[in-house]
Amino acid sequence: MARSKARRKTTAVQRNVRQGGDLQRLHIKVSSPRIVMYQVMRGMGKSLKVLLGLMLVAVIVLGSYRGVQSLFLDNEKYKLQEIDLQTNGYLDHARVVDLAGIDLEATIFAVSVEDVRERLSDLPEVVQCEVQRRLPGTLEIDIQERVPVAWIQCESVGFLGRRVNGVLIDENGITFPCGGARWQASQNLPVITMRTAKSENFNHGTKAQHVDLMRALHLMKTFSEADVRDEWLPEKITLINDYSMELVCNNESAAIFGMYDHKEQVEDYITIHEHCLAENRKRKNPAMKQEIKKMNLMPRKNIPVEFKKQPAQPEEPVLVKPRIRTTH
Repeated sequence: MARSKARRKTTAVQRNVRQGGDLQRLHIKVSSPRIVMYQVMRGMGKSLKVLLGLMLVAVIVLGSYRGVQSLFLDNEKYKLQEIDLQTNGYLDHARVVDLAGIDLEATIFAVSVEDVRERLSDLPEVVQCEVQRRLPGTLEIDIQERVPVAWIQCESVGFLGRRVNGVLIDENGITFPCGGARWQASQNLPVITMRTAKSENFNHGTKAQHVDLMRALHLMKTFSEADVRDEWLPEKITLINDYSMELVCNNESAAIFGMYDHKEQVEDYITIHEHCLAENRKRKNPAMKQEIKKMNLMPRKNIPVEFKKQPAQPEEPVLVKPRIRTTH
């Protein structure tokens, strides 16, 4: 009988078994100085390629910038020669150049139209602004400015009324400071006086948050839509309280208006003035002519009218019935 071959004694290797019966693989990492050097050289090679690529991109970008600069930014052919300013207001060329920071020695491509547009649009007196280039050397600026309708006066917030550096307001209730050549065109506008106000109610370039001021603007708008003689137009409006305001017209006569029913009150205002004017034309003796001093238009009937004292004039106010309003 053949003798069995002797087996070599070995040590059993314990294997980690995952759930489900899968065997974990054994990863053996072999390291030597030659292998490490090879890996280092390969990494340096990749880094060098990336560096060369970045340098190539930088050269291309720099070359493109130099080309654009030479062709457009520094080209005397496109030097800024004219600023074509179109505006409905009083911003002049010098003020626009100063406020927008325009370099008059640069080319039109060196001037950022977006930056100019943003700076001018941020002005409280500007509604909107459009800026564009026109070759070879013209910068077109089209500005729509706010149209003021009155000055604002209120000592508690530092608004001093009809002044060079005063505060103006447009028909939408948006406030803005008076500046530049606007004073010459605005110095004859009426003044709205507020006895009390808060500074947080006003942020130039936005609508004022003052209810009574808005009612005074509504009264002015009603006057602008009515057929009123120039001497009877508002010269000053004072907010007396939360339910009434006093208007002084250009001939210095006064009238008390409410906060509402302005259309009817303005109609009565015109009727009384026209009646007084017609009666004065009939009187040949100048001493007998009457001048209205003050009227209160808040009552719906028997409106009290006070006349300036004349030699033969009664001192007590006269009650004048307004014209009969037609109902629709």
